[in-house]
Amino acid sequence: MRVLQAFYGIYLGLLFMAGVVGVMPFYVVASFLSDRPRLALMFGANRVAMRLWSLLTGVRIRVEGQAVWQPAHVLVGNHCNLLDMPVCAVACARPVKVLAKQEFARMPLLGFLFRSFAVLVARDSADSRRAGAQALARALAEGWPVLLFPEGTRNRTAAPLQPFRDGAFRAAIAAQVPIQPFVQLRMRSVQQLNTLWFRPGRLIFRWLPPVPTAGLGEDDVAALRDRVYALIEAELKRDDPAFRD
Repeated sequence: MRVLQAFYGIYLGLLFMAGVVGVMPFYVVASFLSDRPRLALMFGANRVAMRLWSLLTGVRIRVEGQAVWQPAHVLVGNHCNLLDMPVCAVACARPVKVLAKQEFARMPLLGFLFRSFAVLVARDSADSRRAGAQALARALAEGWPVLLFPEGTRNRTAAPLQPFRDGAFRAAIAAQVPIQPFVQLRMRSVQQLNTLWFRPGRLIFRWLPPVPTAGLGEDDVAALRDRVYALIEAELKRDDPAFRD
């Protein structure tokens, strides 16, 4: 069984990298376009490539609640494992700005993609974190949805979620735009916790109803953070076999 899982994991990885190579010509063309058509072309290419990856690997991705996603929201959800990238690529039906770790820029091939569409932040640099917060505020002011993971890093614990950081919620309140929570379910059913062992299966990406911030101020950041945390945690405990009570 382990031998089969090893071959399957290699197959998934090779197909994923083939998808990355396949979208690169579209990224090159997009680099000559202005901001909105550039990101539209990049995200369209990503979505097609990852849908094809899903079809060929048997890792089925179902997106639920698409109707509740409105523009200019701060999109926040659980940070799971290596499957986050293909799942989010399929789920985002229109382009978003992504806040990601600076380390992605150093990855072969993937670094080129992330440098093209993401705002990259070095977690250990106060200046970089400030620049990331400014870029987040600027994107919201321009009407972009912004996607980030408030846990800050992948959840390698047995708990459904790690503690959330305040940045996303502070930015949403400052811009007076809703928080758009999402939850990724069954991720550990396909990739086992803290391993590179994979199996075919169905993943679910679920958009949750927006959480308004109108009228909230700086003193409400913690309450907003805890409210969104509780919403996502409840979905995981109810519908994810890894966390079901």
